Amino acid sequence: MPVTRLLIANRGEIACRIMRTCREIDIPTVAVYSDSDRGAMHVRLAILSVPIGPTPARESYMRADKLIEACRKTGADSIHPGYGFLAEDPEAVRLIQDAGITWLGPSAEVLEKMDNKITAREIAQSVGCPVLPGIQETMGDEELLDEARKMGYPLMVKPVLGRDGKGMRLVKTAGDLRRALPRVKGESIFSFWDERVYLEKALIHPRHIEVQIAGDAHGNYVYLWEREGSVQRRFQQICEEAPSPGVSPELRRTLGEQAVAIARAVGYVGIGTVEFLLDQEGNHYFLEMTCRIQGGHAVTEWITGQDLVKWQIDIAQGKKLPLTQDKIPFWGHAIQCRINAEDPDRDFAPSSGRIQYLRSPQGHNLRNDSGVYFGWEMSPFYAPLLAKISTWGQTRQEALQRMHSALMEMRLGGVRNNVAFFKTLLENKQFLKGDLHTGILAHPWWKQKAVGPSLKFAVAAALFDELEMEERRAQQPTPRNDCVPTSQAWKSLNKFNRL
Repeated sequence: MPVTRLLIANRGEIACRIMRTCREIDIPTVAVYSDSDRGAMHVRLAILSVPIGPTPARESYMRADKLIEACRKTGADSIHPGYGFLAEDPEAVRLIQDAGITWLGPSAEVLEKMDNKITAREIAQSVGCPVLPGIQETMGDEELLDEARKMGYPLMVKPVLGRDGKGMRLVKTAGDLRRALPRVKGESIFSFWDERVYLEKALIHPRHIEVQIAGDAHGNYVYLWEREGSVQRRFQQICEEAPSPGVSPELRRTLGEQAVAIARAVGYVGIGTVEFLLDQEGNHYFLEMTCRIQGGHAVTEWITGQDLVKWQIDIAQGKKLPLTQDKIPFWGHAIQCRINAEDPDRDFAPSSGRIQYLRSPQGHNLRNDSGVYFGWEMSPFYAPLLAKISTWGQTRQEALQRMHSALMEMRLGGVRNNVAFFKTLLENKQFLKGDLHTGILAHPWWKQKAVGPSLKFAVAAALFDELEMEERRAQQPTPRNDCVPTSQAWKSLNKFNRL
């Protein structure tokens, strides 16, 4: 399938990330943007750009018909979905492929199978991969409560078509479950247009491990080792590393072979991730398959030296995988921190506003994937991701030291952010030992460290912003003296410059 001009159906950091690979291999890119993204970084980096509608994603980035129209206007013959938005929407994939456009991702049929978490569990079981006990039959709430009592608590309540942690609830009692059911169903209808839910036995303090896989149209499959994403808030990862400090070489091989077996069973073509939970005894269980490139892919690229976006383009063009399993490199250790505009002291509530100051870190074996710039206005309509900082070292300790140095260098002003939180995380003894689990942020221990922005820096950023505003005002045209009374001239002509 042709990939000679690529439209990127996304925004922010991931759109910029894809464009940079396309530049290297000389593929022109097309950006699409909503009303509030007119001046966004990804629009500036693309060769062509097309407006696709209002700011809400459902009226712009999630409209397959507008993306198809943008392809026709610009001559783009392929679409890369990035992650989020339409990346795992089988109906959108079907529309795009029916329009004769190459889709850089798995087929609609594969997405339908793996998006349905019950079907995905059955496929995993069919290839010998263990799953957690669950209740997946459709039944009324009272009947579900009876079955839950027989299984025992704690349990996870999940949407059948859920992804990205949306709608999930941990319940420890029957009362919790009774209260959670309408909420999970409501969020499921809002996000996925489906109210079905299922229950799964919850593990206490598991590790979250995801295995990167790749498959081509010729039946070749490989796994590119594992990442650990156990540091999470609201079931969403904010820090990843590869390899996992909790996975032995034998378990690594087992997870990789089972991930490939699952991908092969559904005829997966493209880049994807098979996710597992690891209990405290070292037992692993299939969690789900994510059928797209993931936000944590940079750490896999660090330890393998591979460009996964280039792999996606080659696979979409019908080429064979560039490496066989025995040739996949395994070098050192990498860690990534997602720098978000959010407030760790307010349960990581998102923040929005203008970036008044930005100094990005630089250094040896450091990567900064970002889609923002100084002066950019963070919109409350989209994910608050500012940048993904990743570092590599020959050992975990070396990668952590580089990350700590990078965070010390980074400066952000204008929006609340989690840079100071990450500095504290990297000094946490449990984290430094690699003793990770998904509940590590369950209690806000970092508040005892007085995590927050530097007062001196906040004041300096505010003054800098005020000075810039004054400079802009000073550049405005001076009104004629005969139009303004002399006694009020100082008000109209700019107080700062008159004084």
